[in-house]
Amino acid sequence: MKISGYYHLLALLAVHAVSGCTSSDSTESGQKKIPKQGVKPSYRIMTVSRKPVGQTVQLPGEFQAYQEVTIYPRATGFVERVLVDRGSAVRKGQVLMVLDAPETEERLAAARSNTLKTKAMLVASREHYRRLVASNQVPGSVSALDLETAQARVQADSASMLGEEANYRAMAKLKSYLRVVAPFDGYITERNVHPGALVGSGAKQDLPMMILQQQNRLRLVVDVPEAYSSQLREGQVLTFSVSAMPGKTFTGKISRRSGSMNKQFRSETVEIDVANKDRSLRPGMFAEIIVSAAGTPGALAVPTSAIVASTEGQYVIKVEDGRARKVDVRRGQASGDMIEVFGDLRPTDQVIINAREDIKEGIAVR
Repeated sequence: MKISGYYHLLALLAVHAVSGCTSSDSTESGQKKIPKQGVKPSYRIMTVSRKPVGQTVQLPGEFQAYQEVTIYPRATGFVERVLVDRGSAVRKGQVLMVLDAPETEERLAAARSNTLKTKAMLVASREHYRRLVASNQVPGSVSALDLETAQARVQADSASMLGEEANYRAMAKLKSYLRVVAPFDGYITERNVHPGALVGSGAKQDLPMMILQQQNRLRLVVDVPEAYSSQLREGQVLTFSVSAMPGKTFTGKISRRSGSMNKQFRSETVEIDVANKDRSLRPGMFAEIIVSAAGTPGALAVPTSAIVASTEGQYVIKVEDGRARKVDVRRGQASGDMIEVFGDLRPTDQVIINAREDIKEGIAVR
């Protein structure tokens, strides 16, 4: 009896354990079958702002000589003397180089001789014509043909003399080209010829004889993007720094603007005149120009996160009557987390700040 009662108790415990497991599994299964209620997403909304978006940008620029000329020979000849070298300071009109061309001297002498010859012929023909006119005072002493012939001879000799004088002046000018002079004050930055070299139009001249630069005044050339060029004006003072001189700042005035946009880079070329009497700045140096833009007048601004960029374009999501509506926009200047936008927006419109591409047109927004 005791053994029978023991087995009966074990059977009851096993049945209870099986029923407990079945109840637990059924409970968990029931919980899995109950769907969770969907949570509607919430959006951050703000009113479009008219606050100006100012921005300060650094633009790269390059120094160029205020004036620069590559000096090529204007006459054919041999280099006789070179009076300056690389780095020489020169004044306007100073002789830089002397060329030798003996044939030019001979042609000049021949032109002078021909000029004197035609002058003598003109004097003789004029005297002959004067005497014929005087003799013609007695009727029948001079024929009309002789008088007309003498007058024509004077005109021909006068034309010949004018031609020879022009030829002589041209040869004299050509001889003056044998002395190469500086067209302005500056510094020789390159020299490529030495005494004895043949130069001129008849010689192969790949490089200039010399390069002369004006360096006491420089041009700082910078390409200003389209978004900022409209806010610059001539005479405006800009601050810039030079890469080769860390810790120093310089200033200069805008002197010239190209007035057109570069089609490739969408920028306008601006020149800043920089005084450089001590020659601390050199042509070819790079600079960083600081340009402060006050923002586009009347532009609307939104946080950068409010703009959605997709394959369809750029847009913001406007909340209108509790519904989402996409509005195409174009970006403007940016400062911090705010950016200018241009599109079908008004200052009273509200947009979603945390906008995403998966927000569909027309959904309810809370």
